[in-house]
Amino acid sequence: MKFLSAISFLTILPVPARALSGDGKQVLYFPFAGLVIGGLLYGVDYLLSLTPYLEVRVVGDVLFLAIISGALHLDGLADTADGIFSHRPREQILEIMKDSRIGVMGVLALLFCVLLKIAGVAGIMQSEALIWLILAPALGRTAQVIGLVFVNHVPSEKTLAEQFYQRGEYFLLLFCPLPFAIIFYMNWGFALISLAIFTILLVGLLIFFKNKIGGITGDTLGATTEIIETVFLLIGGMSNLTL
Repeated sequence: MKFLSAISFLTILPVPARALSGDGKQVLYFPFAGLVIGGLLYGVDYLLSLTPYLEVRVVGDVLFLAIISGALHLDGLADTADGIFSHRPREQILEIMKDSRIGVMGVLALLFCVLLKIAGVAGIMQSEALIWLILAPALGRTAQVIGLVFVNHVPSEKTLAEQFYQRGEYFLLLFCPLPFAIIFYMNWGFALISLAIFTILLVGLLIFFKNKIGGITGDTLGATTEIIETVFLLIGGMSNLTL
């Protein structure tokens, strides 16, 4: 039931109301939910591969990633960019991030994120490393779990439900190695490189947010998800991991 609750929170997929959980422990299954999103993306990509236009296939894949999450993480990316790049004090940054309106920095962040995802997916098509269509979303959701368990929550009016912040609940990290286990199974050398990049990037982002606003919010977690996902789509285009 908690797995379905995780699916409900991270996607627009319908789940039975009785499966919804309010204790926050569904965070445990976020990496699995990421793999489900990636599996669906792989299926969508297969259908789009039947069209004669590579451009439609690439853009369709990126569009699906936005739709399946209800653009939740993209919204967080835009709000985070508006707040962080305002170069204001902590309190004003948080106020800007609460504002539902999108500023110039938010628009630029969304634009470059989408363009880089298009470049990454196009590279994956060229290298035929389609496994990254599954792994990149999973790694993005795995990053969420690590942030929720290790970093302080900054209270905000516009935030994730309070129960999702599970600092110190280390058992929720149980499935975080799963995406990396898949990469290790396929190519241990590339897995070590991927793990190093993931660790450096995620730790850097979490420290940056902690220094800027004292911890994480739902917006910064969304931004982290989008950044991790985008980076590993780009990495996928340079790899030789084929299904």
